[in-house]
Amino acid sequence: MIKLEEVMDSPVCYGCGACVSMCPSDAVYMRTDKKGFRRPGILKSKCTGCNLCYRTCPAVKANRDALFSASPGSAKAVLSVRNRDNDIRKNSSSGGLFTALSDYVLAQGGVVCGAVWLDGLSVGHICAVNAEDRNRMRQSKYVQSDIGCCFREIRTYLNSGKTVLFTGTPCQTGGLRLFLRDSDTRNLILCDVLCGGNVSPGLFKDYISYIEKIKRDQAVSVCFRTKKYGWKEHHICVKLKNKVYEGARSENEPFFSLYLGKYSIRDSCFSCGFASDERITDITMGDFWGIDKIEPEIDDDIGISLAIVNTDKGARLMEGIAPQIYAEERNIDMAVPRQINLRSAPVPPKKRDLFWDEYANRGGFCVLRRYTKFGLAKRIRFKCVKALRSVGLRR
Repeated sequence: MIKLEEVMDSPVCYGCGACVSMCPSDAVYMRTDKKGFRRPGILKSKCTGCNLCYRTCPAVKANRDALFSASPGSAKAVLSVRNRDNDIRKNSSSGGLFTALSDYVLAQGGVVCGAVWLDGLSVGHICAVNAEDRNRMRQSKYVQSDIGCCFREIRTYLNSGKTVLFTGTPCQTGGLRLFLRDSDTRNLILCDVLCGGNVSPGLFKDYISYIEKIKRDQAVSVCFRTKKYGWKEHHICVKLKNKVYEGARSENEPFFSLYLGKYSIRDSCFSCGFASDERITDITMGDFWGIDKIEPEIDDDIGISLAIVNTDKGARLMEGIAPQIYAEERNIDMAVPRQINLRSAPVPPKKRDLFWDEYANRGGFCVLRRYTKFGLAKRIRFKCVKALRSVGLRR
């Protein structure tokens, strides 16, 4: 019996790719489902029935329970963090914490693994040994990343004595820990990002194609979180060969409308087993939303990171980067209200099943038009915001 079959077509599959990395006979591969998400498939002609793939799956509750039982439990420290270099903050989604952490690891001769834009505006993980490749990992990607060969590369680096910093979603870090269960991980530093859900790569591809259609040009790069109007305004910029597309959350921009409305994220995100204040990593990173209400004097609207230090290893790393950051100790209760997955998994919208039925039957362009249209009130608000910005009364 191939036990992974219980998971791979079910709503609980995270699509993390740990099963693919673990298979010793390369019988497990990733395929695209009808919603545009990656999930595993099995080449039965190659499968030996060892079930290592199943024992490495973080969607299996027994595996996940083992991860949490080996974790420290409550956080050792909660910090608001700002990189001392404002240029780094401006080129980061929040406060530049990841750059400080990865700079420290690279300076020790280590390796950094994170998500980057690949050819065709897809998102995948790579391993970097220099700042140039690491810089591609800056800024939030939102689209679910393809792990590719990174788990196996990380194991090779660890076996050679290298320090490795891995950043990814909680389910990806869970998959990596299970993959490395029998390896020496003393030199592994795990950082998870506070995740609002994994966006469908297929739907994102349709979104880019939609922009290319209305602009009659070819997209070449995407930045989900420019700071043109400040850190708090989710402002997206898609650069095309000869034109630019821009939009913002406050303008009901289609990508953010679907993402924040929880239409475009994976089924498993609604039952996420990692959505709590108990973490399985060394450091948890995210935006410190709401800090401007708690301590407005430190908020210059360039960005402030939230760092939840979960282990002694994480604490030592934060001590190592102390010269590069401003860090203030906070209470976890300050962060929880604006970071939903420190409390629980998100709740699916009422029309989500209808959304995906229409996507399957009528395509991405249809749902982008149908589910992201402006209502009258939003159109009026949008026009007012644009008018205020034009006279300098709003950023």
